[in-house]
Amino acid sequence: MSSDNSSWNRFARLKVSSKDVNKRLRKIEKGSLRHAHKFVTSRLDRLSNVRRRVSVWIILVLVMIGASAVQWHISRNSFTTMAYTSGGSYSEGVLGPLENLNPIFAKTNAEKSAAKLLFSSLYRYDSTGNIKADMADSVSVNDKETEYTVKLKKGLKWSDGQDLTADDVIFTLKLLANPEVGAEISGWKSIKFEKVSDDSVKFILPSSYSPFVHALTFPIIPKHILKDVKPSNLREHDFNKSPISSGPFAFRLLQNVTSDGSKKVLYLQSNSNYYGGTPKLERFQLYAYPTQDDIAKSLRTREITGTPELIYNDQSAEVKSMYVAEAHSLNNGVYALFNNNSQFLRSKAVRQALSLSVDTSKLRQSLSLSTEELSGPTLNKFLGKSSNSSSYDVKKAKSLLDAEGWKNVNNVRQKGNDKLKLNVVVLKNSNYEKVARYLAQVWYDELNIESDIKVVDPNDATQNILQTVLQPRNFDVLVYELSLGGDPDVYAYWHSSQATNNGLNFSNYNNAIADDALESGRSKISAKQRADRYAKFTAIWQADAPAIALYQPKFDYIHIRNVKALDASTEVINPVDRYVDVQYWATEKKSVYKTP
Repeated sequence: MSSDNSSWNRFARLKVSSKDVNKRLRKIEKGSLRHAHKFVTSRLDRLSNVRRRVSVWIILVLVMIGASAVQWHISRNSFTTMAYTSGGSYSEGVLGPLENLNPIFAKTNAEKSAAKLLFSSLYRYDSTGNIKADMADSVSVNDKETEYTVKLKKGLKWSDGQDLTADDVIFTLKLLANPEVGAEISGWKSIKFEKVSDDSVKFILPSSYSPFVHALTFPIIPKHILKDVKPSNLREHDFNKSPISSGPFAFRLLQNVTSDGSKKVLYLQSNSNYYGGTPKLERFQLYAYPTQDDIAKSLRTREITGTPELIYNDQSAEVKSMYVAEAHSLNNGVYALFNNNSQFLRSKAVRQALSLSVDTSKLRQSLSLSTEELSGPTLNKFLGKSSNSSSYDVKKAKSLLDAEGWKNVNNVRQKGNDKLKLNVVVLKNSNYEKVARYLAQVWYDELNIESDIKVVDPNDATQNILQTVLQPRNFDVLVYELSLGGDPDVYAYWHSSQATNNGLNFSNYNNAIADDALESGRSKISAKQRADRYAKFTAIWQADAPAIALYQPKFDYIHIRNVKALDASTEVINPVDRYVDVQYWATEKKSVYKTP
């Protein structure tokens, strides 16, 4: 029993102790709550104030950092700028076909463009349109002006690292003079040439010829690659598909894009052996398209960076938002050439009447491309002053026809039973065709002369414009563009000796006094004397009216914004001369320090 009481007493004490513990825990809990309220909850407002102050300080720090960044950027811009740098790629669209990369066989726009990118010459035209040395270092002329000795620059190389010497120049000239080769560059049969030294070549002319230096713009091709090839087999050689070059770019690959080969891409890379220095562009792609529509489509898809083949005003708003363009005058002239031997146009009065009835300024305004006034057979700038062309005078034109017996019978010009009806031929081109339609409409509305217009496609081998139109002079009026070049000499187009099947005097123009002026002009070295002779020739030409000088064309160089391509101030002699400063074209930019 005593044992049981002892156990009970221990249990009772334990029970009391548990109650005490619970009381103490509740007491601690209440104390903790009082402390929390006193030291935490009551100070939350103060913590909120602290947070606001910290936030303000953080914002101030960020503002200071931002201000410092802006100040640094402004300060940086004061001594740095974005400049075009080396690297990058440029893609240009041109009209094909692109079949042969040997420059002496270049015919199409694509082939001529490839030739300029790949090959250098003795002389070339600079950005002001003047002739200057290319691979030539100097030229000396004898007293009679019949011998020209050209010395080459030192250290000239081909893209494969071989030396380029006078042997290459002589080799090229022999090919150009050889009829078996069939080169597209002519005029070298009557010129003698010889090697003087490894870096000098002498040219011997049959008589004084002032514009001779302009003939030295032919491309040089490598003797060490082609010396063992028969001239008659040259067109089939592998060189024509993968050439060694001397220009700013070197060959990489020629790719057929379409199964029929109508669209090709020529891949080029910068030529580290180019004497003018490695170009800024690392790569250059030449896209050859079969039509202008294909080039326009490539602009819309941004397949190409630039093109010289289209008229900017004719492009869509979408294209204009991506591309810009600059208009460049060409040293070409667009003419309505009269066949002076045709049934109707052998009459000087009829030719004059046709010329007087055309307002060329109004014609130019009707075209979408940019043009300049052209008043005669040579460019106005070569004469040292503007040349006065025949004025627009419809009344006088009608009186000339009446005096020649061409009477207006029921709104048709008629002499006896013969009707005055002209055969007008024009090359397939939207602007040329517009010109032909304009002329035909004017001649009918003002003079009651009817015209039949025939459009010939120069790219259609079945039509063969040379054999069917040009050589036989199968036209009364031919709308045609003549390349006037960088010199005022137009002997080839208007001297009577060139009125042959193989000559370029398509008008069959023949005037002994005009011939004399042309011969004298090309034999004079003085610029003033030459200008006087050509001014005299121009006056005779305008009186005889063998053609109508319609306009000097311009071409638009269209390119993507923010690239460096053809400079807006560059004067271009021929379209392919747009590459005159191609080594400075660029697409990449980087920040550089400004020079003081």
